[in-house]
Amino acid sequence: MLEALAEQGPLTEEQEAELAEIRPKAQQWREQKERDAERHRAVNAAANRVAELEALKFPS
Repeated sequence: MLEALAEQGPLTEEQEAELAEIRPKAQQWREQKERDAERHRAVNAAANRVAELEALKFPS
């Protein structure tokens, strides 16, 4: 796919303007995705710890 894009040559002025407009939004989406992933890992770690502590409290 990148090869096909490279064959198209440089971006037109319209494409450059579009890129400039959407690049900040794409960055925001990436950052939000990273925050969501961090939150998900923290929740999983907390749930795992609860399970460990409950296993100690209520041994089988």
